[in-house]
Amino acid sequence: MAETEKEAYLALIAAQDPQIRALLDQGFAFVTNAFKPGAAPSGMKARTDREHVRRLQQEGYQVEVTAAYDEQGQLRPTLSAIWRKKP
Repeated sequence: MAETEKEAYLALIAAQDPQIRALLDQGFAFVTNAFKPGAAPSGMKARTDREHVRRLQQEGYQVEVTAAYDEQGQLRPTLSAIWRKKP
């Protein structure tokens, strides 16, 4: 995702989700969308949201998890959005 695409994506999801708007206002940065435990397609090896959170916390970040949205702003119930901020 190019930087301008990422900015447009963040603006789109922040406009419809007050929790995401608040995180951006607090200086959090979007890291990735990750599958919730047990939600990855069969045979696909992917880090779960919990694994991303644990790794980022070990690296010293403050971490938040929100609902995840696709590029059109549609809710993705099998995914979580991971956000990080240096304390």
